Amino acid sequence: MKKNRKNLALLLLAASLLAGCAGQSNSQSSQSSQAKSEKKAESKASSKSAAKSAASSAVSSTKSSSSQASSKSAAKSAASSAVSSTKSSSSRASSKSAASSSQRADANRMGTLTSQLRVKLPGMLLPAADGLGQGSSNLNIRYTSSSSQNVVYYSVGNSPLALNDSRIASEKPYAVLTENKNVADASSLINYQEPKTGLPAVKIAGNVTGTEEGAAGSTYLQFNQGQWSFVVRASNVQGQKPLPTAQKLLALYQQYGLPDTAAKSSVQVDVGESLGSLNTVITWAKGSSVYQLKAHSTETAFKMLKSLN
Repeated sequence: MKKNRKNLALLLLAASLLAGCAGQSNSQSSQSSQAKSEKKAESKASSKSAAKSAASSAVSSTKSSSSQASSKSAAKSAASSAVSSTKSSSSRASSKSAASSSQRADANRMGTLTSQLRVKLPGMLLPAADGLGQGSSNLNIRYTSSSSQNVVYYSVGNSPLALNDSRIASEKPYAVLTENKNVADASSLINYQEPKTGLPAVKIAGNVTGTEEGAAGSTYLQFNQGQWSFVVRASNVQGQKPLPTAQKLLALYQQYGLPDTAAKSSVQVDVGESLGSLNTVITWAKGSSVYQLKAHSTETAFKMLKSLN
């Protein structure tokens, strides 16, 4: 009986020991499994972190490349703009230089022809400026001379010709300057108009007032300044009005002035300007001579007379 109990106790002890070993084995297995799981999680987290890092690096690299490309593009654009600006400045400078050279050449042509005229017509007053807005490079001059009169014709041709070239006679002059020498009665050539009274008053500009009258299908507007009388004629048939031309005439007089005169002198303008019309006539006395300038443009006439010497 005691032997059986002892054997039973031994069996129970053995079973207990076996159960403990099995539990320990299961615990170790569970710990091992948990460790493996944690390692896998760590491995996945590490992989995700590496992927994120690689992606971030790629994005950063892409941004850097994009920034570099943008910088290069901006640099190229700036360089291109600088080159374009330089070319544009160079082109403008070249154009200005060419225009300046052309102006000098035009001025030299007028100067050259006038110098030759002074030799041919000593003592005659001559303009240094041609008064033109364009065509100066083809300026041509011819003249006639006698004991009582010198006449100079200014024209623009198809090409520049020598002074008094016979071909210039076929060109329409835009201005004609005449010197009548040794004149006994200057008033007979000048046609100065005394201020009118008893006629309708017309305000020209500022405090300058003129008078207006009609005759033979025309309207005449007159005003006086110093030694000068100014008369503007407008055609009623053509529906012309004298006031705008009179206002322009006064403005030109105030801007350029007129030659010094030894007697009362005159300016007569027909409304309308056209090549060869010579609608502006300015007549004045200088010493014993009476000068007259006819021109197709009133402004051209004033510019020429401003440079007279």
